[in-house]
Amino acid sequence: MKSRKYLKLVLGFLFGMAVFSALFVWHGVNDVARILAEGGIALVGVCLFFPGEQVLAALAWRVLFSEDRKPSLRHTLLASWIGSAVNTLLPVATIGGEVVKTRVIIGLGQEANKALALMLVDKTVQALAVACWAVVGITILAFTVSDVTIVVGTFISLVLLLFGIGIFILLQVRGGLNRAAGIISKHFQIDENSSFFKRLKAIDCNLRGSYTHIHRIVLGSLLRLLQRVFLAGEVVLIGCFVGASIGFVEAIIFKGIVGAVRGASFAVPGGIGVQEGSYVAIGILLGYSPETMLAVSLATRIREILPSIPALIWWQILEARAILGGNNC
Repeated sequence: MKSRKYLKLVLGFLFGMAVFSALFVWHGVNDVARILAEGGIALVGVCLFFPGEQVLAALAWRVLFSEDRKPSLRHTLLASWIGSAVNTLLPVATIGGEVVKTRVIIGLGQEANKALALMLVDKTVQALAVACWAVVGITILAFTVSDVTIVVGTFISLVLLLFGIGIFILLQVRGGLNRAAGIISKHFQIDENSSFFKRLKAIDCNLRGSYTHIHRIVLGSLLRLLQRVFLAGEVVLIGCFVGASIGFVEAIIFKGIVGAVRGASFAVPGGIGVQEGSYVAIGILLGYSPETMLAVSLATRIREILPSIPALIWWQILEARAILGGNNC
């Protein structure tokens, strides 16, 4: 099973790199490099969007916890930052970061079964926010361009994404983990009273309980949406740096559709190639050159990559402290 998982990650990474490389060769490495050079060191300024983005992400996760077990904002922010860094810099298909941030928050004092249940709820909240944001982006695109085929294609993709989210939620609220435990026990003749199955049932119970607090899920989704509105500003800023006049409405189109495509392509680590291709395709519809859009896409990765490096280092420090029995704070 592990070998298949690693194979999928490797294939996803290779696919992304192939698309990424093909885009550069097709549109010209020199042209893209020239546009980035025009932006210069000022492009690092997109990192100023990182603190606000991470605070909103941490708050969206934190509101899902019950009042009596809510982690501090400092702990939530640290765990969220590390999880984001893992998803950005490591080939974990956007799932590994969720596991890591949950492990960190458990190490900082949260009850394990509850935190693991909320990992799934938070992933659902993120997916809902991506879908809602994509609706906004596609709707604005439909009123902006005349190419009906592109709009219909993106709308169909959105419907499929919403269908997948619906199935994911249904499995959670209908006791999917508990049923899975029963099937595994029956087919592999494993004792249902083992600690593993007791934990699965406890997580399942916490998971279903979490969905009774709809207001928390709604608030978490709204905060995730606000996070994405906030990040639309970085596209406007980058456009100024590379000589492309990108308005806020156009930035919403880019962020909405590109975010949905990256979410649907979770098997490709970091959305490498997928993100760049989406920027190019949408940019052409809006009248921007492919070279400019490749430069914009690469510049947005500066905000993702640079602040993630110290987070990975801090994660290793926390893991070392845990092994040595020290304080994880």
